[in-house]
Amino acid sequence: METTLIVTTWGSDEWSERGFLAADCIAGANHIHIEEPKSAGDARNRAVRYFDPKGHICFLDADDSLAPGYFRAMAAACEHERQLLTPALQLGDAPARVLDDRDIINGMNPCPIGTLIHRNLFDEIGGFSDEPAWEDFAMFQRAVLIGAEIRFVPDAVYIATSNPRGRNSTVQNPKRLRAQIQRDNQRWLKP
Repeated sequence: METTLIVTTWGSDEWSERGFLAADCIAGANHIHIEEPKSAGDARNRAVRYFDPKGHICFLDADDSLAPGYFRAMAAACEHERQLLTPALQLGDAPARVLDDRDIINGMNPCPIGTLIHRNLFDEIGGFSDEPAWEDFAMFQRAVLIGAEIRFVPDAVYIATSNPRGRNSTVQNPKRLRAQIQRDNQRWLKP
C-alpha cells in the first residue's frame, strides 16, 4: 500500500521547526511550511498539491507522533480505496482507544487527523474545506456522506498532544461550529 505522510505547518518559525523534527522522526515523511495560508485546510490542500501523492495520504500534526507499526497495521487493514483507515487515538499518557462510539454524521468525529484517506477519495470530496477549526471532521464527514466506510485500525496508534490554547481546543461555540459544518456538508452533498 503506497502511503504519503505529510506534515504541514504554517505560522511561526517554531512550528516550521517542529514540523521538520516530526518529519525527521519518521522515515519517508514529508514536511512543508506554508506561508500565509487562508486556513489550515488551505495549507493542507496546498501540501497535497505540492507532494502529489498517488495512494493513501496520512496527515500528521507537527506536535504529534505515530506509534511503531502504524503503517504496517494500516496496510493490513486496507481492503479498498473508499475506506477511511482510522487509528486508535492516544492523548498524552492515557491509553490508546478507538473512538468507535462516535457518530460522524451526527457530529462527533471518530477520525483523528492521522486517518488515512486515498488520494482519489480526497480529490472526489474536494480535500479540506476552509473551517476556523475541525477541518478534518468536515472532510471525513463529507467522505462518509458519499459512501466511504470508516475502518477502525486499533493496532495503529496516533499519539496526539493536547494543546489547551490550540485553535481546535479554543472554539468559542463548539455546537455552533459543528452545526455549521454539518449544514455546509449537506449543501455540498446536494448542490
